[in-house]
Amino acid sequence: MRGAFKAMVALGLAIAVPAQAQAQAQACIDRDTLTAARLAEFGTMMMTVSLRCKAIGIDISRGYEAMLGTHRPVLAAADRRLRAFFAGKSRAFDAYSTRLGNRYGGGATDPANCTRFERVARDLGANPGAAALGKVVFAMIGQPRIEGPACPKP
Repeated sequence: MRGAFKAMVALGLAIAVPAQAQAQAQACIDRDTLTAARLAEFGTMMMTVSLRCKAIGIDISRGYEAMLGTHRPVLAAADRRLRAFFAGKSRAFDAYSTRLGNRYGGGATDPANCTRFERVARDLGANPGAAALGKVVFAMIGQPRIEGPACPKP
């Protein structure tokens, strides 16, 4: 798990590295791109849960917005990394994003789940830093849904 936190921190620092060139040269998905995919999937899951909860009359948007505000730089870096990874492949990023939205958008929602997700969002909103976010993201997204093999560990 400690390596996951290092990868999360490295993600914020390594965004300037062209992910597409790395992926093409290695023919695999590097660890930073996999971390970015986990973050994107987590962000999509939280957004869709927030919308589903609102649809049943439970508004968790305050906690969700606080989480976004606290972790915006890391989430934005993950988005940039994935856009670079999919660059040059016609509509690949849009297709990837749509698959994630469809995966989480149709889930079942009940008050208990809304309460759990609100607590996660509120806690993350109050805890800045990659370690807090990384712990939750790696616990909730075991394997990101991005196509391609992961690069072997160095």
